[in-house]
Amino acid sequence: MNSIHSIEDLEAFIAGSHEHPAVLFKHSTRCPISAQAAEEMKQVTAQFEGKNIAFGLVLVVEDREVSLAAQDKLGVKHESPQVMLLKDGSVIWHVSHHQIRCDRLESILSPVS
Repeated sequence: MNSIHSIEDLEAFIAGSHEHPAVLFKHSTRCPISAQAAEEMKQVTAQFEGKNIAFGLVLVVEDREVSLAAQDKLGVKHESPQVMLLKDGSVIWHVSHHQIRCDRLESILSPVS
């Protein structure tokens, strides 16, 4: 999973979704629910490694400006933890909190990989 630390990184990640699906994970290092979501995301990224899907990580506390820019650029209200699937520069699916589960993400990502 690629870390996104700047608005330029975020813009490049979004632009990449015109070439292949992209999954953006917004994670809080201070939240136990987000810690569980991070474990689920580790499983998902391992399963889809080498497939044509990009995975990006925004740490919402450490890189708050980037997290807020994601909300503005993608038009999805900020939540944390949050996962968004991007295609052609737009969010086509998103979930947050306890909805971030490996099985659920696998069912969404398998058809697009």
